[in-house]
Formats: sequence, C-alpha cells, structure tokens
Amino acid sequence: MKRGPAPLVAKLLETASRAPDRDAVVCAGERLTYGALAAAVAEAANFLKESGVHAGDRVILTASGRDASFIRDYLACHRAGAIAVPIEPGASETTLDGIRKLTSPKLSLPPGLKMKGGASAPVSVDLGDPADILLTGGTTGRPKGVAQTHGNILAFARGRNAAVGASETDRLVLPLPLSHGFGLGRVRATIFTGGTLVLVDGFMFAGSILRALDEQRGNAFCCVPAGFASLFRLTGDELGDFKDTLRYVETATAVLTADSRDRLLRLLPRTRVFNSYGMTETTSSIAFIDLHSAPSKRESVGKPIPGVRIRLVDGRIWVRGKSVMKCYWKDAARTRRTLAGGWCATNDAGLIDEDGYLYLKGRVDDLINVGGLKVAPLEIENTLRAHPAVRDCACLGTADPAGVSGEAIKAFLVPAGADRPSRDELAGWLRGKLEAYKIPAVVVWVEALPRTRVGKIRKADLRDAI
Repeated sequence: MKRGPAPLVAKLLETASRAPDRDAVVCAGERLTYGALAAAVAEAANFLKESGVHAGDRVILTASGRDASFIRDYLACHRAGAIAVPIEPGASETTLDGIRKLTSPKLSLPPGLKMKGGASAPVSVDLGDPADILLTGGTTGRPKGVAQTHGNILAFARGRNAAVGASETDRLVLPLPLSHGFGLGRVRATIFTGGTLVLVDGFMFAGSILRALDEQRGNAFCCVPAGFASLFRLTGDELGDFKDTLRYVETATAVLTADSRDRLLRLLPRTRVFNSYGMTETTSSIAFIDLHSAPSKRESVGKPIPGVRIRLVDGRIWVRGKSVMKCYWKDAARTRRTLAGGWCATNDAGLIDEDGYLYLKGRVDDLINVGGLKVAPLEIENTLRAHPAVRDCACLGTADPAGVSGEAIKAFLVPAGADRPSRDELAGWLRGKLEAYKIPAVVVWVEALPRTRVGKIRKADLRDAI
C-alpha cells in the first residue's frame, strides 16, 4: 500500500489549510480552531519524538473530556506514527499495571501537559499499521487490547458518516468517555468531516449538555441510552427545545428502552434519531437505523453500513469489512478464535429479517438453559422494561429453586416509583407476552444496576451477588 501521513492527520492538515478559523474543539470555555489544533498537534508530535518515541511505540493517554489536550495528544501519536493507548481517567494502579504489561509503553502522557517547540514532518504510515490499542472487557471486567489500524479507522469513519449524513457543518455535542469506541469513534468521524467537537465531561451532567446544545449551537448529539434516561429524569422534556436545530442524535452501546426511544421520537419529530450497533473489534458501529424512517423496524439495530457484511452462523453474528480489527494485542490464541477468513465472530446472538434488518437476541454466553431450552435474557429484559413499575432490568441464570429445570431465570429490577409488584403479579402480567419457561422464577428489586462508564450492565457483578 502507498505510505503517507495517517489519514486523520492528513484530514486535519487539509481542513486547517482550507478553513483555519473553523472551530475544531470546544471544551470548558476553551476553543481550538483547526489551524490552532494542527499547530498544537505538530508541537506535541515533536515532543514525542524528542522524548524517544518512534513509529510503532505505544503511548498511554488519559482520555479526559475536560480539555482539548487528549484530542491534541491522540492526533500527535498518529502524526508521530506511534500507537495510542487511551485509558479512562482515574484508572486504578492495578489496572494501569495490567495495561503497562500488555502494551509495554514507551511513554505515558498526563492530561494537560504543556508542550512548546518545533515541528517535524508527519511520519509515513501504512493503512495496515496499528494506530490505536483500545482496552475492552465488555461487561466481564477482563480487558483485552484491540489493535485498530489506520485503515480500520478510515473505513469506520467513511461508513458512519455516510450512514448519518455527517458534514463539515456538524457541531457535535459529545458527553461520552473518549477511551471507548463509541466516543472516540465520533471524535475520529467528526475530524474526517472537518466538523466541530463540543466536548462535555460526562453524560450525567444534564445541564452542561443542554447548555452546550444552546450556547455552542450544537446541531448533532451522541449519547448512550443511560445518558438519555438520565437527561429525561433530570430535565424532563427540555431536549425538545432543540427540535428545530438538531439534525441528528445517535445512540449505541446498550439497549435503548422503548420509553426513551418513543420519547426521543416525540420530542424530536424532525431530527434523524439513530440507533446503532457495533463493538470495539469492529472499530465501533457497523449497523444503523433511523428510527423515524423505519417505524416497523424500531426493535432492530438496523442494516450494515457501507463496506460491512453481516451473517449469522448458528445464530451468532459474524462481521466482515475493512473496519474489523487487526488483532488482539499479544494474544494470538484469542485472535485465532475470533478472526477467520476475513470474518470476525462476535459474542452476540441475533437474527436478520427478510428486509435485511438485524435484531439482537443477547450475548451468546448469557443464554440461560431452562430445562434444555435456550433463553436470551435480552428478550425478557425488553419485555419487563415495558412494565410501568420497572425502570431498568437485568436477567441472569440461577439454580432453579424448585430443583426441576436446572437453571431458572432471576430478574434484577429497578423500580420506576414506589410500586414494587410481587413475582406472582409480574408473572401474571408476563403471561401471553412470553412463553411460560421464559418467565422469571426469582425477582429481586434493587436501587440501581451496576454499569460501565458507557452504560453497559456489568452482569459479572450481578453474578457475584447470586
């Protein structure tokens, strides 16, 4: 392949040359134009070079959304030909030790480091060279290092931007963790369009999100389902104030409840409301649906983006395309189990309807064996979330209290209010909606479910409580 500057760096330089005064990053009162960002990235890349970082070396970056330094340092790694390793702010020393052992970094950059100095030419890379190592453990708590190439990043950005109709006029409000594929993917995609990133440090700051949409003229918004639920809980229907200015909103990483989905569609009747599906191994989302345009398919996660193919093997979702990762870093055995013939085996079960829409049926390793019948917790969870007394739900397998079916279903429920129906009352409501063997045998009411920073339920923590 032809070598040259990393695609993200090439696009940054092109936009900086063509529109140097356009906002690139707005965050906590700080505003960096494309011209200023390109200059800062060049200085930071030179700092890396003078610190002994060479092409292919790993650099650990704290992915904070509190200022623009992470964006600068991340792009500087690409300019220097280094491999960026974004980590969450506040990672424990135990976690950091594990990351260091896995990646053998040449350097760890603290957030907000002041860098001044000259600039050297961007290092030439191949599209097949690793660009980033993203740490992912899903909901299991066992992190893996996903090596994503410059070609992966380019392919995802092109497909995602085509799917949502992104453009250089986007002012994307982004209250997501930047160490995760969803948030970082939207950073990459926005830079590829030459649009503007408006960073908010966390989706729990509902007031900051609304102020960003208002004061920074945000016309696009990405958030996880838990963030939308929090926004509605704290601000009511105020998101509807932006129905005439928001071009699109996008969600991913977890189930968008029917209540949140219907509320978004009601509050934003002219906004494109996207639900998407993907994983770190596929460089973020690989399927999208515009919920307004496909009302009969709203339970699905949509169709593959351009350049991606999806198939089912024994009910398991497999993915093929240029956005599929290079490998699991330093884990050849896991890589061989996951990648085969250009296809990536996910851990998700699903089905594809006659129109090509993909529906998720849960995690393969989450399936519950009730008397020999395989039950997907996701189906039960989605049904229970429709009950007026249930705000959130997670279902796991547990020993059958009657000693008959081996495994039974245990439901952890978060109440929507003061009402907490009994197990028998819930079973009566579920009859006719689910087969009898799918009705939970045990119900436990809890104040909250353990979740990751991007809103995924940590079922490993719930299993420890069984």
